[in-house]
Amino acid sequence: MKKKKQETWVTRIVERKPSYFWWTLTLLMCFCLVAFSWMKIPPIFANPHEALNYKMLDSIKRLEPIKEFSALAPPGGDIANIENLYSKFGSLSSQELDLLNKQLLKNYVTNYKQQTLNTYICGDFRVIKTRVLNEDDRFQNGIVIKAEAMHRASEYTDPQPFPVWIEIILPNAPASAADDIIKGDLLEINKNPFFSSVLFVQRILRDDNDHIMSFTVIPLVYESPWTPPRDAEKFNFKAPKKLNMSAPLPTFKL
Repeated sequence: MKKKKQETWVTRIVERKPSYFWWTLTLLMCFCLVAFSWMKIPPIFANPHEALNYKMLDSIKRLEPIKEFSALAPPGGDIANIENLYSKFGSLSSQELDLLNKQLLKNYVTNYKQQTLNTYICGDFRVIKTRVLNEDDRFQNGIVIKAEAMHRASEYTDPQPFPVWIEIILPNAPASAADDIIKGDLLEINKNPFFSSVLFVQRILRDDNDHIMSFTVIPLVYESPWTPPRDAEKFNFKAPKKLNMSAPLPTFKL
């Protein structure tokens, strides 16, 4: 006598459902996948400055390279001296600064497709310290210079420290350049030739004095070499190939 085939629970479910049920289920699953892709994928491409999105786009080779602009066609933007920097950004609330920093980073990563918030700095600065960048920094190669603004009240007075700090990042500059730019050196920063743009803004509160406005600054034009003080050897630098988006800004810790 032929032995009856044992029926499993999967077999029972399949045999009891009409054929159109499985077509309907398949269509519903496809719809859910399409809906998920429409909801989740566009924001990834629209917000490459967010760490997870940046990493994902990098893994699938869809990151747009950081552009080296020409001095003849840089991104549009305001020019601010140290007084303008202090008044323009010092009046913003903490929440407004957080929103601003996200937008500034997005503008940089997307090569300034939106230029409304771009600000170029100019002024005289005195170096506080310099160091070589490493893999734990947002910009992993090059050097970074921290400096305080120097303000001259009139042509008859000596320049005095002003409550504006900058850290200017020189991506892919040689490590030896950090030894040529030392504490006390004076830097004169103009819009041309490097078009140094504000990338991050921080307010530093002090109990006994006015707050300090600190700016992380990144050049957008790399056509000219950097000339260190004291006739040290000039050096070239160039746009970064990739950023470490999990590293914090500013680069120098307080």
